[in-house]
Amino acid sequence: MRKIRQKRILAVVVTAVVVSFLLIVSSCTVKNRQAATIYKNGTILTMNDARPTAEAVAVRDGKIVAVGALAEVQKAAGGNAKTVDLNGKTLMPGFIDSHSHLSLMGTKLALANMSNPPAGPITSIEDIKNEFRKWIKENNLKPGDLVAGWGYDHTQLKEHRHPTRDDLDEISTEHPIVLIHFSTHQVVLNSLALEMVGYNENTPDPEGGRILRYPGTKKPNGIAQETASIPIKLKVFGATYEEKLKRITKALDKYMEEGFTTAQDAALLDTAWLAAYRHLGRDGVLKIDVAAMPFFKTADMLMKNFEQDKQYHNHFRLAGVKLILDGGSPGRSAYLREPYYVQEPGEKNFRGVPLFPNQDDIDRMVTSYYEKGWPTFIHALGDAAVDQAVHAVRTAENKFPGKDRRTQIIHAQLFWPDQMDALKQLGATVTFQMTHVYYFGDFHIKQTFGPERAEHLCPMKTAMDHGLNVTIHHDAPVHPPDQLFIIWSAVNRVTRSGHVLGPDERVSVMDALKASTINAAYQIFEEDLKGSIEPGKLADFVVLSDNPMTIDPMKIKDIEVLETIKEGETVFKR
Repeated sequence: MRKIRQKRILAVVVTAVVVSFLLIVSSCTVKNRQAATIYKNGTILTMNDARPTAEAVAVRDGKIVAVGALAEVQKAAGGNAKTVDLNGKTLMPGFIDSHSHLSLMGTKLALANMSNPPAGPITSIEDIKNEFRKWIKENNLKPGDLVAGWGYDHTQLKEHRHPTRDDLDEISTEHPIVLIHFSTHQVVLNSLALEMVGYNENTPDPEGGRILRYPGTKKPNGIAQETASIPIKLKVFGATYEEKLKRITKALDKYMEEGFTTAQDAALLDTAWLAAYRHLGRDGVLKIDVAAMPFFKTADMLMKNFEQDKQYHNHFRLAGVKLILDGGSPGRSAYLREPYYVQEPGEKNFRGVPLFPNQDDIDRMVTSYYEKGWPTFIHALGDAAVDQAVHAVRTAENKFPGKDRRTQIIHAQLFWPDQMDALKQLGATVTFQMTHVYYFGDFHIKQTFGPERAEHLCPMKTAMDHGLNVTIHHDAPVHPPDQLFIIWSAVNRVTRSGHVLGPDERVSVMDALKASTINAAYQIFEEDLKGSIEPGKLADFVVLSDNPMTIDPMKIKDIEVLETIKEGETVFKR
């Protein structure tokens, strides 16, 4: 009996100790749990069709805990919740980048700004010359030092032509000079830069590229397109490791300033850039998420640990592989079904430049990506390039069917219903560079596509009507990472001259907002984490000066980003 009593006493003591311990742990947990923050007294746009707007939203530990009426949110948040007064401003999900090149944006910011208004000061070839001379002087560049500028658009120059080697030679014959087109698909080199890459009368055009010549001769005029531009661009894009860190950091600041909580680097070039991102992540410099897509030429090297690397670590992950099938339309290297509207001297039925003339090559690459389980992002700007993409995706899907792929077709400037139906059936998605409507709509009418085809440029409404998941992008550094300008363009479709290009392709403000948030999250398999304001998702928000849903649609581009919030923490505030 005595032993039984002792066992009972011991059991009581043990139970008391355990209970005390659990109470202490529970108390510590409550004390350590972050107090909720409630956002109220403004317009809250959720991008959730079940509850499009809300009075308030509560956030704790970087996640959304409650959305709805203020009284309900306050109850869910608890008595010690902090309050943020929106003062009548608009809060919505942070913008999710659906296609751009973050590291290249950083590189552009490190070079001479050769952009045309509104992105830069250049209006003529003489402006380009003066800007380069100023850059050489201000940066104390010595003879032999590489001089590079980025962003010119020949369609907006007073001379209405590309500069040539002769123009750049007037700046300097002691410095190799490289002028990168806004599209990045072509460059202009002076004579010293041409020597640097070994281009002369005897150099043949590389496959998938062109070295333009003076009329009636084989002498290069300085313009190199597509694959012919790669050797010199690699020299320009090359940077020390420390410089790479600085470039990424500077570009990140710009994206956060524009309301992005997720950015893309859609053509990660090498292991050094990959290491730089991871370095910045470990150091806490990556304050927003970055989803990167290795360039197809380096994918096998960079994607070998994809199953591990596809998860975010310190705000960085690999999201898939980037394949390029053609070039850009203003530079006439987009691959079209029908010839360009205006044929330039020496051209006959010219349809652009396919980077891969052999369809089997494309089919083989895309099939290998499907076999490896790599999400695939395909640059296909012209409608003939879209045809190539459709064929390759269908071939790969037939060989490896049944998986949720969400293959993204990028740009699709000319995109027709037969292609939309095919891609919908194949489970693909599409992202449109809507800024082309404003920047180049007038030029496309007169030069590249002609009036009839230009009306269907970036046919967002038709693609949505065909059931495709659609997003809209800026393609920085091609255009500035200004999502509100892109939304304005999708809603209004106004060109530089004020012409409404393809009025039937205009979309509602809500559709444009979804294309900038929840749809973009879906395309990179992140819709369960972000893209809408719902309990359990990340507290990724942007605070705007005005409500895009109620402001005059023509004023959407003038709305200011007041604050960017990533997982409950302010990363930018105006």
